[in-house]
Amino acid sequence: MKNLRVLLSVLLLAAFMASAEIVFYTDQELFESLYPGLTTEDYSNTNIPPNSMGIASGPFNSFTDNDCFSEGAIVEGISIDNWFGNDNVVLTPPFMGVTSVTVGPNEFDDNTEYSFTVPVNAFGIEIVMPMGEGGVSIKVYGEGGYIRSSYSPGTPAGVFWGVFCDEDITSLEFKEPTTDVGELFANAQFGSVLALDNTTWGAIKNSF
Repeated sequence: MKNLRVLLSVLLLAAFMASAEIVFYTDQELFESLYPGLTTEDYSNTNIPPNSMGIASGPFNSFTDNDCFSEGAIVEGISIDNWFGNDNVVLTPPFMGVTSVTVGPNEFDDNTEYSFTVPVNAFGIEIVMPMGEGGVSIKVYGEGGYIRSSYSPGTPAGVFWGVFCDEDITSLEFKEPTTDVGELFANAQFGSVLALDNTTWGAIKNSF
């Protein structure tokens, strides 16, 4: 049943991609099977000890050198920051029930920006809301500006959201618009991959 589900999903997505510029994912297993080899940043090299919280100014990237991260602790090419320029926060397990190191804006009603300095057309993330269930609206931007919007729920346990685009993604904006429970993020995946129609049959073969 698992292999049949993957096969049907791949075929449906391949048909959809024939005319689509962008595809969103909620199935992490499917996303990772279609776009293997992405770079992962799990923020585990943080300076914050277990079961703790740290607050520092952003952005958080490979050049960061503050109480939360030392320079080089985050892989090159990805950056997360508070959209409004306010402080960011780091939670380490099991503080507030998180199971992975999570990062995001310190203020519950602030937005989050992910940006990239390397080519990226596939991106996946876990959206974590330790204070309760909510959701985020997501805007995807490329070199020419705004591309498309999406939406994802967020929960204390974390919810996967992913995107593939046939042009480079330069940044993403995450906004938690209604409940003000605050959005945090864990286990980012990013990179530049071949289009789905060039990798579909390999993905099907590898799923059996």
